[in-house]
Amino acid sequence: MKTIQIALLFASLLVVRQASAQRHIKGQTAVSCVVGIVDNIPHIASPHAPDSGYMGAVDYVWYRKNERYWKASFTYMRKYYEAQTRPQPLVEHYWLAVEYVPCGFYTTHRWLYVAPTVGLYVGYESVNRNQSNIAEGIIQNKSTGAIGPQLGLEAEAYVGPALALVGGVTERYIPFSEVSTFRTTGYLGIRYCFFR
Repeated sequence: MKTIQIALLFASLLVVRQASAQRHIKGQTAVSCVVGIVDNIPHIASPHAPDSGYMGAVDYVWYRKNERYWKASFTYMRKYYEAQTRPQPLVEHYWLAVEYVPCGFYTTHRWLYVAPTVGLYVGYESVNRNQSNIAEGIIQNKSTGAIGPQLGLEAEAYVGPALALVGGVTERYIPFSEVSTFRTTGYLGIRYCFFR
């Protein structure tokens, strides 16, 4: 019983603190660091197993009025593929993206925001680092530039006046890819807000 009372007290303190904070104010900026998975859940026991993929990104966010914001990000992604030979094929992406996040759903006390994202990216797709020792017919070794649209869904859950947990899913269309036309990433991270 005492544990439940302590948990309720802690939860009420969080709610009161969240209610007094002002967020998504015009001119406010933020920085995020996120990590995630690519296309499917990877094999934890074997991180280099076929179809395992990982990503990391750094975002810079500009908040606008009425709960909207712009986001610029740099993303690094790698994914391993099935092969009968060694080394195992590796695809890496380096992306710069700009996204617009319109007004979405948010709670009354503004501690949780969920909104769609739409944007454009430009980058580079490296296939097996241009090594030509992959068996023919499995995967090409040709690296190429990448440009295209992306859509997603992003959530911010504030755990402090200026600190939020951020998570989301992004789908990218990669028309010039040698490997895959679509790429799905799921991510989690932290966002720190700066106030003027």
